[in-house]
This record gives sequence, C-alpha cells and structure tokens, in this order.
Amino acid sequence: LCAPMSIDPFPEHVTARKLCDRNRTINSSIPLGKLLRLSEYLADTQAQVEVCLSFDRDESGTCCLSGNLTDAVRLQCQRCLEPVTVRLDATLAIKLAQSEPEARKIADQSANTLDKLDVVICKEGELNLLSVIEDELVMSLPIVAAHASDQCNTAFNALHAETQRQEETMLRSNIKGLDVLQKLKQELAGASTPGDGSNKRNKNK
Repeated sequence: LCAPMSIDPFPEHVTARKLCDRNRTINSSIPLGKLLRLSEYLADTQAQVEVCLSFDRDESGTCCLSGNLTDAVRLQCQRCLEPVTVRLDATLAIKLAQSEPEARKIADQSANTLDKLDVVICKEGELNLLSVIEDELVMSLPIVAAHASDQCNTAFNALHAETQRQEETMLRSNIKGLDVLQKLKQELAGASTPGDGSNKRNKNK
C-alpha cells in the first residue's frame, strides 16, 4: 500500500534508482487532458486519474515499480453512440532496468515464472513515468464499451427519435421544394405557348 505522501504536481519524469533506494511512494492525480494517447479513446477529458505507486527493490536488487491506477472515464457506447461511464482499475507490476543487457537479464531470470512480467528501460537513468501510466491505462480500456441493456435502450430510443424527427423535417422540406419547382415549370410552360392569332395575306388575282 502507498504511504500517505502526496506529490503535486505529478512528477512526469523521475530518477527511478533513487526512488527505489529510498522506498519512495507517490500518491497523486493526473488530469486526463495530459494523457494525449488515452484521450483519443475518450468522450471527454474532464476527470483525473488517481495514482498510487511504490518504488522498491526485490530480493535480487532489481528496481521495481508497483501500484494502482483508478479512474472513471467516459467512452462512446458502441450500441447507442452516447457517452457511457467506465471505471478503469489498472495494477502495475514493473521491473526497471538501466540498459538493454540488464533488461534481457531480468527477462531470463523470470523466464520460468508464471507471473506476468513487464520490463521498462530507464533511458539515462530517467523513467518517463507519465508514459508508463498512460500505457497501462490504454491497455485497461474495455474492448467494447456499452451501457447496461436497460440504460442503453433509453439512450438509444432518445437518439432514434431525434434522428427520425430530423429525417421527417428534411423530407417535408424536400417535398415543399418539389412543389415549388413543379409550379415554376408550369408557369414557364404557359408563358412559352404560341397565341391563336395568325397573319393573313390577301392575294389579288
């Protein structure tokens, strides 16, 4: 569990080794607007992600990052296309390496374990913490977002009724336009009809 320590603003980049040496924890929040890749999947970005992270070392001395990410986001329902609120709850369990060789070594040591293993390389000792969190949240998104059946029907019926109303308005407008066009054609046809009078010439024989 994270200790009651808050960091504000959220540290987007950290020196992981130092945090692991000190067994540091981070309790903070991140506005969804900062998570650009995640925002592409969302109906809006008004909420915040609650972050609870712990840095420490395992028995072999490897740096580890663990914790939980929670948030209630709004996605587009795939049935009615209206926003639906979905709770995200992602759990982190990551090994932190300082180089490619160290990452391969960690992977080899864990090759026979059944636990899911994620290894992240800290470039030049720094960890892009914001990117790591965004990756986890994107992977935690549901494959298909939808309302509960009783809620979705209400939203779908309202959307269907509005669509039908718009279609009927457009149809009435088209019919009115056709009537005006027909009347104009009739007027033009009447104006172009030749008169009954004719010119006569008398010839003297």
